[in-house]
Amino acid sequence: MKQNRRPAPFNVVPSDTEGITWALPEGAIVRLGKGIDLSSGGPKLALPPGGKYLAVQTSIGLWWYEMSSRSPIALWETERGMISATDFSQNGEWIAIANYDGVVKVMDVQSGKCLAQMKRTEEHNIYWYINFSPDRKWIATANWHGIVEVLDVHRGVCLAEMDRGEREVESADISQLEFSPNGQYIAAIGDNPKVYSTRDDGLVNPDQVHIWDPETGVPIVKFAGSRFTFSADSRLVAGTAPDESGNDTDRVDRCISVWDIAKAKRIAHFAAHSDWVDAITFSPCSNFLASSSRDESLRVWDVAKGVQKTAYTDFQTPRIAPFYSTEGELFAIVDGQDTIEVWNMERREKIEIPELHPRSIDAAWFREFPQLALADMRADTTPNKKTETGNIHTFSAIRESACFPDPVMFLPNGKTLATRGYRNGIVLWDVESKQVRETLLKDTRITSFTVLPSGNMLAAYSQDNNVKVWDAEKPDASIAEFTETDQVRLIWTIAFAPTGDLLAVGSREGPIHLWDFIRKEHLKPLIGHTEHIWSVCFSPDGKRLVSGSDDRIARLWDIESGEEIATLPLDEPRTLMEIAFSPCGNLIAGGLFGELRLWNADTLTTLFAIPQPQSQNPYALAFSSCGKYLASGTWWEKGMEKMAIRLWDVANGENIATLWGHPTDIQSLAFSPDSTLLATGGFDCSILLWDMKPFIGS
Repeated sequence: MKQNRRPAPFNVVPSDTEGITWALPEGAIVRLGKGIDLSSGGPKLALPPGGKYLAVQTSIGLWWYEMSSRSPIALWETERGMISATDFSQNGEWIAIANYDGVVKVMDVQSGKCLAQMKRTEEHNIYWYINFSPDRKWIATANWHGIVEVLDVHRGVCLAEMDRGEREVESADISQLEFSPNGQYIAAIGDNPKVYSTRDDGLVNPDQVHIWDPETGVPIVKFAGSRFTFSADSRLVAGTAPDESGNDTDRVDRCISVWDIAKAKRIAHFAAHSDWVDAITFSPCSNFLASSSRDESLRVWDVAKGVQKTAYTDFQTPRIAPFYSTEGELFAIVDGQDTIEVWNMERREKIEIPELHPRSIDAAWFREFPQLALADMRADTTPNKKTETGNIHTFSAIRESACFPDPVMFLPNGKTLATRGYRNGIVLWDVESKQVRETLLKDTRITSFTVLPSGNMLAAYSQDNNVKVWDAEKPDASIAEFTETDQVRLIWTIAFAPTGDLLAVGSREGPIHLWDFIRKEHLKPLIGHTEHIWSVCFSPDGKRLVSGSDDRIARLWDIESGEEIATLPLDEPRTLMEIAFSPCGNLIAGGLFGELRLWNADTLTTLFAIPQPQSQNPYALAFSSCGKYLASGTWWEKGMEKMAIRLWDVANGENIATLWGHPTDIQSLAFSPDSTLLATGGFDCSILLWDMKPFIGS
C-alpha cells in the first residue's frame, strides 16, 4: 500500500528553499552543508513505501525531501542531531530515529508527534541499525557493542538481548539486521573471530548469519555468510557462504546456502558462481532463488531440487541486482558506469523507463523498493515518450556540500571560504551566495591545505610515509613528493609555513619532519618530542614553530637551525592539543586539557591561563585578523548536546561571548579578513557563519 503522508514541516523557513537557514543556533547567519551520515560517510536515505518523500539521516538532523522537486521540505531532530539510524514502519506511517546518545524515538510522520521514546542505560549504547517488526510492535536494534536488542515500542522495554558470545573485540560489527516477513524471526550478520564452517575440520573467521526468536532471544540457526534473505513465507533463509572446497585463509563468499529455519537444517547449497555473491532474492512463491555475483552473472536456482535453473552470463558489469515482481517475473537492475538499466530477464528485454543515474534519488528508490518503483515508472512512460537525458537528478541537493571542515580558511578577499572535501578535494564556498563555487583537486585525497597571503592555495596528502604537495590551482601533477623510512610513521598533523615554501609533518614517534618543497629537500627533523605529535603551527614569518605532543611538553623551535628554542611554561605537564599564533606573531594561544592559555611569543611568559568548564576542552583556536580577539571551540563529551564557541578579549582574557552551535566537536575556526564573520567547522561536516559585529564592532 502506498503512503503519501507529507511529513510535518518542522523548522522550515518559507523564504529559504535550500534549508541553509533552517534550525540555526542563535547568532548564526547560515549553515553551509547539510551534514553526513556518521555511520558510512555519505547521506543515508530512508525511503518509505510509495516514494513520494524520503528522509536523509545526518549529523545535523533528519532532512526530509520531496522526490518530485528534490527540495527539502522539513528538518527534524535538530535539538541533538547526530542521527545514527532510521527505519520506517511497513505502512510508512511511523519512523524510528536513533541518535548518538542512544535515544530511540518512534514518531508519526504526518504529525511529527513522538509516540514513544526509549533509552537504554548502558554507556556508549549507540544504535547503528534499527528495524521495525512487520506489525510495528517491536524494534530490533544493533548497538555499539555488536549486541542485538528487541525493544517493545508501546511498553518501552527491552524484550530480548542477543549477545553472540565472547569476542576478541566488542564493536559495531552488525552489517545487516532484519525481521522475517511474518515477524517470527530476527536475523543479523556479525563478525565473529572464531566461527566453524560447515566442514567438520574447518576453522574460519567469516561473517556469520544468526537467527533468533525475537521475543525470547533464543538462538535458532547460525551459519557462515556475509548476506541473507528470507523467503516470503518466512520458512526459509538463504545466505551467501564460503566455498567448502576453498582455502580458509582466502575466503570468498561465492556460494549460497538455503536453510529451513524451523528445522535448523540446510536443505540446499549452490556453488556455480566464481566470485563474491553480492545479491540474493527469493521468488514470491519461495520455490526459486536468484543471485548475482561479481563474476558478472545472474543465476536462478530451483530450491526444492537443489539445481541451477537458468544462468545469465552476458553482463558487462558486476553491479547487478535481481528482484522479482509481485507476479513472479524476474527483473534485474544493472548499474553501468553512467546510467542504470532495468531488464526483464525472462523476456530478455530492456524496460523503457526514464534514464537513471547510479547516484540519483530515483536509483536509490529503485534499489530499495524495486517493485513499486517499476510500477510507477512504467505507468509514467508512454511508448512514444522521448526519454530526457539532460535532466539527471543526482544527490547534488544533498551531497553538494560534503566536506570535512578542518581546516576552514577565508581567502584574502573575504569573498570565498575554503574547506576540505569529505573524501577528496578542496571545496570553495561563495560567501555572498552561500553556495559551492567549485571544488579544486576534486579527484585527490587531501590531508591538509593552506591559503597563503597571496591567495594561492597549497594542499598536502600524507599516507604510508609518503607526502605529496600540490598547487591547488594546478591539479594535474603534484609539485613535490617526499618519502620517509619505514621506521617513521607520519600522521595527519600537517602545517604549511605562511611563506609558502615549507611543510611540517608530525609523527607518531615524536620527531617533526620538515620539507622545503620549493627546493625539494628534506630538512633537519625537529628532534625532542618522544610521543605522538598532536599539533604544529608556524609563526607568521615562518621562522619558528610550536608543537604539542603526548609527552605533555609544548616546544618552540627555530626553523633555520632545526633546534629547540625553549619549552612553553606550564604549571604541570599537559598535552597541547591546538596552537595558534596571533597575526603579528607576538602571541601564542594553546588549547590544553581543561585550560586555555596565552603566552607572549617573545618572552614566553604566560599572559593568562583560563580554566575551562569540565568536558569542554578548547581544541580549536583562531585569532581575529586584528589580533585583539581569540575564538575557541570545544570537543564533544558524553552528555553534551551543543558545543561551545567562545570569544575572548586578548587584552584581559575576558569571555565576551559564548555561542552554542554544532552537535559535536568543533574542528576548525576562522575569522574573515575584516573580522566581521566567524566560520566554525564541526565534525558534523557543516560550517556555521556567525556575525561578530555585535561583539567586536565593524
